[in-house]
Amino acid sequence: MGTNYYFRKKTVDPVSIEAITDSLNNDFKALVEKYNKNLREAFSAMDLDSTCEFDDSHTFFLPDSRDTYGDIHVGKLSGGWKPLLQANEYFHSIQTLKQWYEQNKHDYNFIDEYDEIVQFDDFIREIAERNQNDDLEDHKHSKDSEGYDWTHTQFS
Repeated sequence: MGTNYYFRKKTVDPVSIEAITDSLNNDFKALVEKYNKNLREAFSAMDLDSTCEFDDSHTFFLPDSRDTYGDIHVGKLSGGWKPLLQANEYFHSIQTLKQWYEQNKHDYNFIDEYDEIVQFDDFIREIAERNQNDDLEDHKHSKDSEGYDWTHTQFS
């Protein structure tokens, strides 16, 4: 069992996004129902029994994906393993990770996969401790100058 960590823009609130999409989907379904009712009435006035109805299956559903919110994956901490960090265009070493955070901390929250805000300094301390623990399994990925494992591939 492990936990993934992300940076998420402070302006993004998944609960609000879900409420907005639910409301708009309900509005759309109501419009479709009204359209179909009017269509049935119009065809009925012409004594036509069979009608086509507009399909309301084209409602907008927000994908259940962190990509939707623009989250930036930082890494994963798993029991029995050293930390595995996600290299990307923003950071690829502990030094660049810390620099990116310092430059962007006013615009981003640091969260875990359960959408809980995590203190970035606590995360840095924990990965430092785990990285020094020789009882933990090594991932054998690219290492930065401080010996942290970084992957350039996607993982969950």
